[in-house]
Amino acid sequence: MMVEESLNQFIQKLASGTPTPGGGSAAALGGAMAAALSEMVCNLTIGKEKYASVQEEVKEEKEKLASCRKRLMEAVDEDSKAFDEVMKAFGMPKDSEEEKEARRKAIQNAYKLAASVPMETAEKCMEVLEHSAVVAKIGNKSSITDAGSSALLAHASLNAALLNVRINLSGIKDREFAEKMGRRVEEIQKQADERLNYVKKILDEEI
Repeated sequence: MMVEESLNQFIQKLASGTPTPGGGSAAALGGAMAAALSEMVCNLTIGKEKYASVQEEVKEEKEKLASCRKRLMEAVDEDSKAFDEVMKAFGMPKDSEEEKEARRKAIQNAYKLAASVPMETAEKCMEVLEHSAVVAKIGNKSSITDAGSSALLAHASLNAALLNVRINLSGIKDREFAEKMGRRVEEIQKQADERLNYVKKILDEEI
């Protein structure tokens, strides 16, 4: 599994001439790092007398962020595996009509999976962005730029994941599925932009 490799090994694979790992896996890793940054701010807030009134809330945020980080780390491998299924489907035989039909179905199923995995990555990045906003607001002010960096990284990772959703949706013939996913792409994009602007305002007020 890629998540068990060293960071240098993963970066080398990312830079290689193979389709995977690609943008979707990078987005998941970016989201995981964003979660970790906000977790760090939580840890730097917990136990501090100055922030006694928000201890329980910060502890809850920390647990939620840890859960997001774990899921996003799993998505690093899942995204690559999903696109590998697309490549595998395109490599299926197509000599007979039966083989062509089996190949067509396999391609469509693979595209749906390849769109669904980065969509979940984007959803998790949105959760991280939401949590980072809370942490920026109530967490240790000495580390507010880390919470801000978390928000920026989560937003960028979300956008990267959505690009992968969109490119895979373009190959899906099931219009109902594609249109539903397309609407969600627009919704989460708007939601993420609004939340990032909120975090930026907090940062502007504090630094």
